Amino acid sequence: MSHTAELSLKNLHLLSPDLATDFSEQLHAAVVDCRQRPSLAEKREVTIKLIVQPHPEDPDDVTIQPVTSRKTPARKIDVVRARRTTRNQLQFDFDEELL
Repeated sequence: MSHTAELSLKNLHLLSPDLATDFSEQLHAAVVDCRQRPSLAEKREVTIKLIVQPHPEDPDDVTIQPVTSRKTPARKIDVVRARRTTRNQLQFDFDEELL
């Protein structure tokens, strides 16, 4: 049986059955990232976005697509200096222990 409700923050979870689960998974992943990389003090971000478009068949209606996303900071990797060779290739120095 189908029900109708006015869309609000209180009932956003009713918009899509997977929305609450997906949001929880994204939030959990952000928390896990904080635990795994505590020295990285930058913010993690979890977002719920609603994409709203005019309905193609009825100008009085719209389509709503909920999307969850997460941003985690990229790992900081040291800059490596490279030199161009006479054959126009790149060479760089590295520690022997990496072999």
